[in-house]
This record gives sequence, structure tokens and C-alpha cells, in this order.
Amino acid sequence: MSETDYKIDPTAFGLFLVAIVSLPLAIMQLKDEGVPTREFFTLMGILILVVSYIAYRNGSNFGFIVFGLVGAAVTLTGLGMGEWECITFGIVFLMALIWSALIKTPETLTFICLTTALIFLTVGLSTVIGGDYWHWIIGIVSLANFLLNIYLAYALALDGKIPVV
Repeated sequence: MSETDYKIDPTAFGLFLVAIVSLPLAIMQLKDEGVPTREFFTLMGILILVVSYIAYRNGSNFGFIVFGLVGAAVTLTGLGMGEWECITFGIVFLMALIWSALIKTPETLTFICLTTALIFLTVGLSTVIGGDYWHWIIGIVSLANFLLNIYLAYALALDGKIPVV
């Protein structure tokens, strides 16, 4: 088998990258210390877009679209995306959640779509509505997103040693 014949599933790598984005956001929001740097978001978003491309090359429609959306949203966060764009991404991630449920992906992936949607919705709504409590909601949802991404990434990377639910 040549190197070009080998196809690798990029899903675990993409999930690890999303987890890497979620944890510092969670910690900084729970400590009310703002958000990670713009450069961090931009670089991580580009890396997630690379995972989307690899998923595309491997014929994974869901992986291509979801990692493409996440990569675009994270990159645009780094580039200064506004509140209405955040809300729009949140709504689109809710639609991805419905798609995930309809095609019967693992439940953890459906919950990842939910927490991702909630992150973008709460970030956008925090600016639109205002108030001093949003950082708690963003922090808790980001922490849940981190835990779900880490769990599913390990479950996939360990080839069945942890159940994929």
C-alpha cells in the first residue's frame, strides 16, 4: 500500500483541536479574565479548517461540513467576528445538531453540536443583551464542550477501548 492509498480519519484530531479551543475559553470566562488571544483563535481555526479538508478528501460529508463550520467560526472569532455573526453561527450549529440526530451520529457528537451552538449564541447574545453574568454561562458551556470533545476524541483514538456513545 502506498502512502497515497492510506486514508486517515481526521475526526479525533479535529475533536482534540476543538477541545484545545474550549478549555482556555472556559477557564478564562469562569475566572472572568476575558478570552484567549485573537492569534490563538485564528491559528486554531485554520488548523480545524485543515481537518475539514482532510475529512473532505476522505469522503466524510458530516466531518467536512461540521469541522468547516467550526473552523470558520473559530477563525472569524480571531479576526473579530461581531455579535450577529456569532448568533448566526449558533443557529447554524443548532441545525447541524438536528442533522446529527437525523443521521444518528453518536449522541456525544450531537451534544457537541449543542454546546458549540450555545457557545456562539451566548457570546453573541452577551453583547446584544448585555449583563455581567454571561461569562459564567459561556464558561460552563465551554467546559462541557471541552469534556465532550475530549471524551469522543479519546473514544475514537483508542479504537473501541472506550465506548463511543
